[in-house]
Amino acid sequence: MASYAKDPRCTAMAEALAPLLRRNCPEGAGGFGGSYQVNLDDEEAVGLGGVELIRAAMRKAARQLGWKVTTIGMIGTSMG
Repeated sequence: MASYAKDPRCTAMAEALAPLLRRNCPEGAGGFGGSYQVNLDDEEAVGLGGVELIRAAMRKAARQLGWKVTTIGMIGTSMG
């Protein structure tokens, strides 16, 4: 799997996602049981750069907010 950590598309997407994540779970809200789920069809995911890029950007944005990041589900399964 390719690393998107330094990919400018990943960085730009993470910067756009951080405020959305912050609004979803404001500071001091606890952090247990919170989640943010993105549901995209195949064409939307490809248009945004692919599932791996989107996942990397979500993880990068969450880390920028100081959150612990856990990925649930895998691509190509009934849970991902």
